[in-house]
Amino acid sequence: MALWPLVVDRLVQLLPGLPGWAGVSVFDGPPATGSTPAQFATVGYVAGEATSGNYTRQQAPDGFRYEETGSVVSQLVCETGDVAIPSMRLAVCGLADQIDAAIRLDRTLGVLSPEGYCTVLVDVVPLSNQQGTGVALTFTLTYYTVN
Repeated sequence: MALWPLVVDRLVQLLPGLPGWAGVSVFDGPPATGSTPAQFATVGYVAGEATSGNYTRQQAPDGFRYEETGSVVSQLVCETGDVAIPSMRLAVCGLADQIDAAIRLDRTLGVLSPEGYCTVLVDVVPLSNQQGTGVALTFTLTYYTVN
């Protein structure tokens, strides 16, 4: 069985409990609201992207288990009603630091094999829309596991 859905579910559970994330709305997929909050994260969804991520499985060299590598694309957004890009950049990067800290505490996210691990790649995008300005981080969590 592919572990990709478990990785997505674990991120959805993990993010709201991270330090500093109390005011961040976390959505499993696209935002499920008419108006997006000032701070929000989407797991397995980035507006304008065609995919939620990917995974591949292949037989491990031992012939008994499977190796799986995959990725989950997500987005973290901090917006403000004014033009305070520097403060939004600091806010969104501070939230991203908490994701990194959680991965450092448990590189398996509690769902990968003991040999498993994950890494995060972040793309930073400034925003300007009818709600004001802000900064979005598109983050891709890449993982490896054996099962």
